[in-house]
Amino acid sequence: MGAEQSRYYSEKPRLPRKRLSLPLQLLTTGNSTVSSSGRRVTLKPASCEISQITPESSCSQQDGHLVADEKSINYQCIRPETELEFTEFEKDVLLSTWPLIDANRLENGWLVFRNAFSIFPELPKFFNFDQPRLDSDEYVGRGNRHILAFMDVFASAIVSLNGGDREHFYERMVLLGARHAAIPGMKTEYFKVFKQAILMTWESLIYEEFTDDVRRAWAHLIDYVIGLLNEGCLVFEEEEEKILLETQSNHRASDSQLLPYGPNTRRRSGQPSVVSMTPEELARFHSLCK
Repeated sequence: MGAEQSRYYSEKPRLPRKRLSLPLQLLTTGNSTVSSSGRRVTLKPASCEISQITPESSCSQQDGHLVADEKSINYQCIRPETELEFTEFEKDVLLSTWPLIDANRLENGWLVFRNAFSIFPELPKFFNFDQPRLDSDEYVGRGNRHILAFMDVFASAIVSLNGGDREHFYERMVLLGARHAAIPGMKTEYFKVFKQAILMTWESLIYEEFTDDVRRAWAHLIDYVIGLLNEGCLVFEEEEEKILLETQSNHRASDSQLLPYGPNTRRRSGQPSVVSMTPEELARFHSLCK
């Protein structure tokens, strides 16, 4: 992985985007009871199964999973025109190589996840891959659903580059990022593991056709997707922080407690941040990566 730093240690400016107001059902603060809009609401833990994020999903709880409807997101300001763009050459590269990868979507998706789990052995616990027996029908069925939905992210990204609805893709990825932020212990740094795993897998699949230009084009697309997921994580954290500080004003972290995270942390509530890591957390993360 190399000595990559957290988003908060980077000097690269972050482009402003739409600010979202997430559905209350998506937020998680354990079993805390809070007040919102003048009524008492119990926020339940949310787990992430990527296959549940579909345009047709609704705000409900099914089998212990909270599902949010994209229509329930409120957009509070408009994203500017300036954002990460792709050259025509990059689009051509991505459009020409994706069919080679997509020819066996499920099997190739499993290869990505196996590579990711090999790079960072603690990753399975964040995606419900560590609980059932590896040879059980439950594990295979859950894994197949998750992996097909994971691969569909890139299929949708390719469509959005080829005249598809870019705005809808943006909204979907931000919502997905918010759901990942609800996973206990999740960090945005972990998305980088999948970037490395994807590039490793694609290279093993298309061999000599995986040139430097192809690698750069796919790295650009993966960075774009990760950027949207990170945006969703930020929105989730800001919304959760606002609720916590409004309802638990006596529970605030001191400046000394926040110091290890640097000046940009948003976790005045004292909750661990999904979008920043202390130097100790980064060191442990990189020490576990192979």
